[in-house]
Amino acid sequence: MQNRAQSEAPEQRPVQHAESTGQPASAAQNKVVDQAIEQLAEIAALSSSVKQAYINQLNLAGKIATTEWQLTGRSLIIAAALVVCFGTGITLFWGSTLLLLGYMLFQLSGSLLITASALVVLQFVLLIWCWRSLSYVLSQAGFSKTWQQLRLLFSTQHSANKQQEDQQC
Repeated sequence: MQNRAQSEAPEQRPVQHAESTGQPASAAQNKVVDQAIEQLAEIAALSSSVKQAYINQLNLAGKIATTEWQLTGRSLIIAAALVVCFGTGITLFWGSTLLLLGYMLFQLSGSLLITASALVVLQFVLLIWCWRSLSYVLSQAGFSKTWQQLRLLFSTQHSANKQQEDQQC
């Protein structure tokens, strides 16, 4: 005879149907509702973190704009100082140089037309050099980094393009 404790058959319980009691169905609904509430809470937390990231990025863009404004002011002050220096010291030096070169050219050639033409060409070359130097200094004044940050902040197309570039790499 076999002992019941040594039997290998699993213990069987009576099966309850969900329709008869109604309790397992409401428990399943409660579980679905709890999961939905958890997911909504997670979405709310994520949206809050996205909002905070946008606020931080906007604050950084403001700081960049302030810094660029300060740098622009400095560049304009330097440009003004360069113009003043050029207008005084360099003008005197250049005038002395032209006078000396004009005297030497007139002594060598004896022609007033050749001397005047050479001095005008030299003056034109100096003006071109000054204009390029001034345009370089003035090109440093601007808000390129601020615009770049604002475009990055408000452009979804830029982020989509960046994601595509990252995927290609």
